[in-house]
Amino acid sequence: MYARYIETTINLMSEPVINNFEHIVAAVKAFHEHEGSGHDWQHIRRVCATAGRLAREENADLDVVMLIALLHDVDDRKLTGDVNTEKTLPAARRIMTEAGIDAAVIETVLKGIGSIGFHKTLSGNVERSLEAKIVSDADQLDAIGAIGIARTFVYGAFKSRQMFDPDEIPMETFTKEQYAANNGSTVAHFFEKLLKLHTMMHTNAGRREGQTRHNMMVDYLDAFFREVDASEEWKLRLEKYRMPRDEPSYVFEDFSEARSMAI
Repeated sequence: MYARYIETTINLMSEPVINNFEHIVAAVKAFHEHEGSGHDWQHIRRVCATAGRLAREENADLDVVMLIALLHDVDDRKLTGDVNTEKTLPAARRIMTEAGIDAAVIETVLKGIGSIGFHKTLSGNVERSLEAKIVSDADQLDAIGAIGIARTFVYGAFKSRQMFDPDEIPMETFTKEQYAANNGSTVAHFFEKLLKLHTMMHTNAGRREGQTRHNMMVDYLDAFFREVDASEEWKLRLEKYRMPRDEPSYVFEDFSEARSMAI
């Protein structure tokens, strides 16, 4: 369950971070409390749970992983409306400083947060620590599969984007600037980003779970195109993302039993 994964991870963290963890959680929860684009507190909880489990499997620094996971969206331009916050990360720095986190840990966490994000990957090779790779996988897993489908349509509605334009041609290749300026339909976004994410995982568990969630999105789009009587062009476009598959293998199957969390 979410709670078990979080509790197990917290118990393995260092005492200085554990002692200040509640302050950080409260600050992050307050920031995300009224967020309506799919980057809400529940998203943070899921990313923390996934990242914590991956961190234990990869023998990563649990303090750094959990801090990156908690704080990875507090300076995101999608939430702040200011691209400069992603460069200086003022909210993340302030929250950790006020919580008394060691200065060296703060700098490590900020560097990790600054390396995470699909649009940053578009800039070319991005240097990421093991801890940042783990949170990147956890964050991207939350963007695909069943929860990813739900979040995608929530975000599209939040941005007043058209759900589906049958005459639209999704961007196949693009720069970071073109991606940021794109206002295409929500369904096009699956082709521009979400159907590519399973290939961008860093950890073995992330790749396995990513493939299962990827296949779920392909099945969903199959049904969607059938129901809207989409053109053959859309169906052929989807074929490029169809993968051979065995029975679904949910790496994080216990998440379906979630009832409560420690954070």
